Amino acid sequence: MFYVSDKVATLLRLATMEDHIFLLSHVLRCPAGIAKWAGSYIQPVAPVYSSHDASTSFGSVLLDHFVTMLATILQPVRLTLLLIGIISCSLNVLLQNPLF
Repeated sequence: MFYVSDKVATLLRLATMEDHIFLLSHVLRCPAGIAKWAGSYIQPVAPVYSSHDASTSFGSVLLDHFVTMLATILQPVRLTLLLIGIISCSLNVLLQNPLF
């Protein structure tokens, strides 16, 4: 258990948004009882506020990530892989055609 915690702590320090969804998906797929010690692995990305971003939060990558985490938690586990595939496709399109 401590080995896994050390590895996850290292991953969370350097994690991308996809890594957070990856961890969430794996914790949700674990058998009952794991949540007692693995619940702390589920951490949303902390928002960074600046005066330039204060105009609107619609279309925000952090808002999309938070909604994705909520959808992953609230949907049945078997539908999670489908959701992750859809998000990965839209993220790839967004990275290839940035708005700015």
